Order: sequence, then C-alpha cells, then structure tokens
Amino acid sequence: MRLIADTHTHTIASTHAYGTVIEMARGAAEKGLPILGMTDHAPSMPDSPDLWHFGNLRQLPPVIEGVRVLRGCELNLMDCTGKVDLDEHFLQKIEWVVCSMHPEVIAPGSVEENTEAVLNLLKNPYVDVFGHPGANCYRFDYERVVPLFKDSGKYIEFNASSVTFREGAAENMFTIAKLCKEHRVEVIVNTDAHSPFRVGEFEKATDILAAADFPEELIVNADLGRFEKALANRRVPVSL
Repeated sequence: MRLIADTHTHTIASTHAYGTVIEMARGAAEKGLPILGMTDHAPSMPDSPDLWHFGNLRQLPPVIEGVRVLRGCELNLMDCTGKVDLDEHFLQKIEWVVCSMHPEVIAPGSVEENTEAVLNLLKNPYVDVFGHPGANCYRFDYERVVPLFKDSGKYIEFNASSVTFREGAAENMFTIAKLCKEHRVEVIVNTDAHSPFRVGEFEKATDILAAADFPEELIVNADLGRFEKALANRRVPVSL
C-alpha cells in the first residue's frame, strides 16, 4: 500500500522531538511523500511550544523541500466534556488538527468516562483526526462510538508509534479496524514521527489493517484525490 501523506508528526517545537520543520519535510521527500502534517503538541502538554507558535504558523511557506506541509497541531482532549487546549481564535487558522488523549493532561477514566470524552470530541467542528486510539488505559465503547465517525468529517487514526509504545494498542486497533470495515468508516494512517528518520514508517499500522483485510478505499491518505476532498470539506477548507 502506498500512502501519500503522513499527517501526524512532531518537530523540535515539541521538545522531546528531534527534527526541524525543514528536516522533517526533507524526511518526507526522501520517502516519496508529497504531504506532511506538522502537528506539534498544544499548550497543555509539558513539552509544548509557546501559544504564539500556533498563532504564527503562517510564517511558514506551504511548500518546504518540495513537500506540502500542513501547518497543524495535536490538541489535547482535556476532560470528558470535550474541552481542548486551543480556542477557536487559533483553530480557525490551523490547517490540520489531530486531537488525542494523553495521561499528562487527562487521567485515564472508566470505559464510560472515556466513551463520553470521545463522543464530545466528535462535536468539535475543528478536529480532523482522533489521534492514537487503542491504548488500554483509554478504552472506550468501540461498538457504540466507531460507527458515529462515519460521515463525521473526522478520521480515526491508525498510529504506527502506538503499536510500540501504548499497552494493548495492537489488539485494540485490530478491533477498531474490524468495526471501521464493518461500518464503512474512513480512517487515516500516520506515524506520529518524532524525528525525520521515522517519517513515513507506517508498517506497524498498515500491518494491522492488512490483518483485518481492510479496504484501501476507506483509507483517506491512500489516494491524493480522496485526501484533497477531505481538506476541501473541512470546517475551514484547505487546498494543496
């Protein structure tokens, strides 16, 4: 499977990452990826850049090293009500928004509490991607929630880094993949790369999708036209 975008990556603006935006774009170019999402951590994470980083993203050109760089962020889901850590003033200027649950920001809850949090995430019109679901500590009611992503304008992420770093992720991602296949829910595959050397290393995620016999037409970043349509249909449309 050839993917055309890696839309969840971190630069040295997230201080536990190891590449500048130029180096990350070069890493994407070397992997033959025409599109890269630069999604550094929003302010509630301990390693996040200053709030001004997110208001000043348009200082970057849209194309770097021949790669279209989506100037984005990784929001934090902060509680069960769906609260996030950037407001509309910033979100309406950002080209790609991943929203994730991190223990540093939101304490793992019960299945019911985690389910409520994800249901409220679905109500946020600026979120494009539900980042790295699958960790045991954030289990939610997959059977109830996954079908609701269909036609929501939001994509469930299959995160290659989760397989290594999040307990239970591989097994839970397989369950989510089967449900997405059953309900025809579109997904996105990303690396969550924290260095230029990891950009485009999707295999740990694509292996799970292959094991689930997942249809390629439901992977939004497996086709350039499909991904362009996703960008055009955002709350704030974006062009390549």
